[in-house]
Amino acid sequence: MRICILISYFLLYNCVVYSQDSTGIKFSEEQDTLIRQRFIDRYENVFMTKVPTRHMFKLSLTFAPNYLFAVDNNAFQTTSYGLGYEYKISPSLSVGTDVLVNGGWGGNIGFTGSVDGNIYGRWYYDMPRRINEGVNVNNFTGNFVAIVAGKRWGKSEVDYQSSTIGIEFGLQRRFFNNGRIEFAIAASYQRYPEGHYPVQLSYGVHKAADFVIASRTSMGLAFGDWKRNNNLAMCEVFRCDEIVQQQWKLLWPKIYLSSQFIQATVGLAYERKLGSNPISVNGQVITDYMRIVSNGPAPHPKITSNDIQVWPSLQLRYYLNQKEAMRKGKGGQNLSGLYVGPHSDFVYYQSETIYGEGRPKRHLGFGAAAGLQQTLFRKAYVDLSVSASQNVLNPQPEVKRLLASFRAGFGITL
Repeated sequence: MRICILISYFLLYNCVVYSQDSTGIKFSEEQDTLIRQRFIDRYENVFMTKVPTRHMFKLSLTFAPNYLFAVDNNAFQTTSYGLGYEYKISPSLSVGTDVLVNGGWGGNIGFTGSVDGNIYGRWYYDMPRRINEGVNVNNFTGNFVAIVAGKRWGKSEVDYQSSTIGIEFGLQRRFFNNGRIEFAIAASYQRYPEGHYPVQLSYGVHKAADFVIASRTSMGLAFGDWKRNNNLAMCEVFRCDEIVQQQWKLLWPKIYLSSQFIQATVGLAYERKLGSNPISVNGQVITDYMRIVSNGPAPHPKITSNDIQVWPSLQLRYYLNQKEAMRKGKGGQNLSGLYVGPHSDFVYYQSETIYGEGRPKRHLGFGAAAGLQQTLFRKAYVDLSVSASQNVLNPQPEVKRLLASFRAGFGITL
């Protein structure tokens, strides 16, 4: 019996041993032959931070407060057309100059406007650090502090001149091959030469010099010595592939502050697309405020005057190029492009100053509008428009019934 058990155990042991897998496994390592790919930075491609530049010519629209406003010429007086040049003398320092022109026809005054000439030196304070970190090269895309000196020749109720010198804080971005945008706020000393005072001084404001804080926004085209990029990621800026059904739009504010004069412009708009059609409804309200403080010599009292203008409008916009863009598979489901459509507006204008003489205080009009709107960088927009409306109210006999407006708006989407 014991012999049988030992024989059975021996046979079972041999079956287990020979039933195991005897296949050999070998491990080896081979070097990867794929070339490491460089990550392409979207910010670098859009704002050209790695493109060296020393010379830049600028064609620009500049949005800045301009002392005067009225129902029928505010947009002209706060939008200037500029030509400038900037030269980099080192990675962190540059010098430049520009000439700005604006103007329009308003009320009984006729043509009003101004010509500004400026020279400046800029310190791009963070440029050396960004170059050392490898995220920038020597160019004009950066943040800066500048010393600015300027001269203005203006025409309104009276011809006037002014000189300024001050410090400006801002940022400049060049995008794609020829785009440029700039934001700045300045603190400066402003002086009017004797005999060339503007109308504020001619009717009671006796202070011919003052300290001023003013905002400035500039955008447009740039040309220079940089190498052009033919592989542009346009949709990174223009949102051409995104579906946009509605958007809130905040107009970038324009502010001018001094002890004797305050001017500000703010605006808010909402636009909504109607279904899948290239049609939208756009409603907006733009408000202007002006305050003049007169400190005459004793015993004359201090006089404060206020002007306010509220301008709501409603438009039905038909975007001309959206259907073709959709057929070609190039987007079109958004709120960008050329547009036309009916337009209506109402203007409320309350004046305590000389500017209100001979100008309409109320306007309710119906007409048409045309323009170009483009969304940029997902959070900004540009809206250039022309509109005209016929007043259905009974204005003063000397006031025209037709109100035409040109607006060059820049702001952010909410």
